[in-house]
Amino acid sequence: MANIIGLMTQELFRIFEIVNREKFNNELPLPVITIQHNKGRVTGHFLTAKNWRNKENVVDDKFEVDENDTAAQYEINLDPRWFYEHDVFDIIETLIHECCHYWNKIHNIEDGNHNKKFKTIAERVGLICERGQGRGYGFTSLSDELRDWIDEIVKPDQEVFNYYFVGTKKEDKPREKKSFKYTCPCCVLLIKGKRDIEVKCAECDEIMEMEDEND
Repeated sequence: MANIIGLMTQELFRIFEIVNREKFNNELPLPVITIQHNKGRVTGHFLTAKNWRNKENVVDDKFEVDENDTAAQYEINLDPRWFYEHDVFDIIETLIHECCHYWNKIHNIEDGNHNKKFKTIAERVGLICERGQGRGYGFTSLSDELRDWIDEIVKPDQEVFNYYFVGTKKEDKPREKKSFKYTCPCCVLLIKGKRDIEVKCAECDEIMEMEDEND
């Protein structure tokens, strides 16, 4: 069996070098490109700290992030769970999206929550930006011109990305009921409380009854 991750990573680095040269004026230092699943439903992310360092160059605390270490590298990660429903153009769109964050980072431009500064660089390289609740202009897609450029210039290898990460499906567990209704048998006063507590109606001086769990 082929080295799946190795082939994917090799192709991603090849694509990155073309995108960097043609769309970002070769200004992006070579990052570490990883393929691993993320928390939540994001398709990829750019780590804004130089988390990868060469231990031969470390003279201080090896666990300390040093932004001035020219040998250290940033990271771009792609989530392989999405490779199932995304074609190679979608995967490259995610890579370019993260490269926009990367470009802003090295130019000291704050683009938190995909603000207008993110939109500016994203549209400059050919992405279409749409606003979304809680994500600013973070919903990006390829323009027709960028898609044609990828097809004609990048010439991506779709077969490399035929594998995807399945993961494990968690069984749906029934939610435990934590709040129960208690009713006064006289005045029908209704309150909520924990299971099997003794509570008395102050008005009627009667012990209130817990309703059945299935109610």
